[in-house]
Amino acid sequence: MPHRIGSVQLTDVVRYAGASGDLNPIHYDAAFAKAAGYDGVFAMGALHGGWLVSHVAPLSEVAPSYLKLRYHGVVPLGLDLDAESSVEGDRVTATLTGGGERKVSLEAGRLDPPPRPGAGGDEQRCAFPVELGTAKRFAEAVRWPAPLAPGAAVPPTYLSVLSFWLPNPDPIDRVGFDRSRTLLGETAIELTRGPLRVGETLDVREYVGPTRTRAGRAGEMRLTDLVAELSDQDGLRVVYRNTFILMPEPTTASGPLKGSRDTTTGDVYFPPRALSVDGRLRPLADAELATEGILYSWTTYEGNAYGQVDLAGGVRLQAPLSPGEHEIGAAYRMAGAPDGEWWFERA
Repeated sequence: MPHRIGSVQLTDVVRYAGASGDLNPIHYDAAFAKAAGYDGVFAMGALHGGWLVSHVAPLSEVAPSYLKLRYHGVVPLGLDLDAESSVEGDRVTATLTGGGERKVSLEAGRLDPPPRPGAGGDEQRCAFPVELGTAKRFAEAVRWPAPLAPGAAVPPTYLSVLSFWLPNPDPIDRVGFDRSRTLLGETAIELTRGPLRVGETLDVREYVGPTRTRAGRAGEMRLTDLVAELSDQDGLRVVYRNTFILMPEPTTASGPLKGSRDTTTGDVYFPPRALSVDGRLRPLADAELATEGILYSWTTYEGNAYGQVDLAGGVRLQAPLSPGEHEIGAAYRMAGAPDGEWWFERA
């Protein structure tokens, strides 16, 4: 059964920003978020992802082990979130949903074979002490259920605090993406000898992985991994990977949509049709439709958003919507190309 774990508020964002060092203004500056094409600020994926990890804690301490979080959609502030989990042997799966949509999925279990060192570019190194005070602040931000003391296991996603020790602490700057169009797609943690514990000090080697591309409904996305390998005197201890996604640059429509107009009644139709609908088979004239309107309703299907948009001139258009949350009654505009792939986004 799903378990209601609450909603992310601005105080949660501020607490997590201070505990983790994630200071991307898209999470607390409404003007910045709207300029980037969002309806408003939204939570860091690792914040409510951390809540989901805490919901299924304690995780198995079987070594080697892994934890993977995939982020499926933005979580606006105030959205009620529900968590549901299942356990099958050493494997744990969990899902975080909000507004009827999947927001985060979790998978954890035994890792076979154990992780090995990788390769990348633009390396930076530092020493990383697992400090009690820093760990306590982070544990509070992600609602970790276990008390922390010297020698205690820290939350798996505690590794995000690496930004306090790395020479260049800004992950988005490290991968070279536009901050306003960058989202965290996935976090993967591989542990060779159980969880990190308060009092350990590890050597960190962080590097940038290769960039690859993936086709999305709004255009081509770029994905880059930022990988940190943590080692102690016995060798590789943890591999921590974050996959960042550069979303396509917003585009506006290159021309009007084409519809049909009944010159006798004045009715306008989309998609275009050749003859009138009253049975008299009058030829219809071509009509150019407006590219802006008001969102009448919207829903999701298989992770994609679709809506009905009321255009000027009385046409109610069914159309794909841009990724993310949407607001009924808000102004929307067409993006893309009428003769190719197109969708509506918040104006």
